Amino acid sequence: MIRYTLVGSGTVVPDGDRGPAAHHFACGDLQLLCDLGSGTVRRLAALGLPWHALDLVAVTHRHQDHVADLLPLLFALRHTPGIDRVRPLTLLGYGGFARDLETLSGVYGGWVLDPGFPLEVREAADTPIELERGEPWIEIEAHPVVHSPEAVGYRLTLSDAEEREVVVAYTGDTEESAAAIGLARDADLLIAECSMADEDRVAGHLTPGGVGRIARAADVRRIVATHLYPSALALGAREIERRIGELCPVPVDIGADGLTLDL
Repeated sequence: MIRYTLVGSGTVVPDGDRGPAAHHFACGDLQLLCDLGSGTVRRLAALGLPWHALDLVAVTHRHQDHVADLLPLLFALRHTPGIDRVRPLTLLGYGGFARDLETLSGVYGGWVLDPGFPLEVREAADTPIELERGEPWIEIEAHPVVHSPEAVGYRLTLSDAEEREVVVAYTGDTEESAAAIGLARDADLLIAECSMADEDRVAGHLTPGGVGRIARAADVRRIVATHLYPSALALGAREIERRIGELCPVPVDIGADGLTLDL
């Protein structure tokens, strides 16, 4: 089984229905999380996802709507009654991620880097990284994108016990660029930020038109549009889907917290 769950489809803007960025992948009993904005641990629990059994957490960049729940996750793994984790956890991030964690450890205490179970900290330059447990395996590779200086997106290859391979590209935050097209090339699923209406386009973020152009150039097979600011939400789901579909006529899902796809 290869399953994707959209945990957080929102942004930095507080929204009772949409948490900040978070994306969960299950491949057999391997568990991977891309980004974890504020409230992600609670949302994982509410969705019945095994937050305590994650194998790898990958962070795209420093902005708090993508990384704010990293320390709450480590704190919960260390102190939740009945959780006695011994399985290693890999933390993957942008260039400078390890230094950021060392700084946070100096502020909050040594448990940040020594949470009571094996912790491996890796950066984008260390990828691709492969995880396997029996037949299921996941490979993750970081690709620079155009947003903040350190920002990356992630390209995942997932293979289950049936020996199928599924390629997923997650943009994190990015603007339209050749880098984003390379990240998405031939992906079975493109999880693309779709922050603003085309009329309100800003640097560093995508619009429905930008998502459609990237998807068409990269020849992707399915799209999830996520990271929706009020500007995009005001268009309505049908209009977002129409604008993307005009440029790339593949299935489009408009992101909502709890959306689940079996890949």
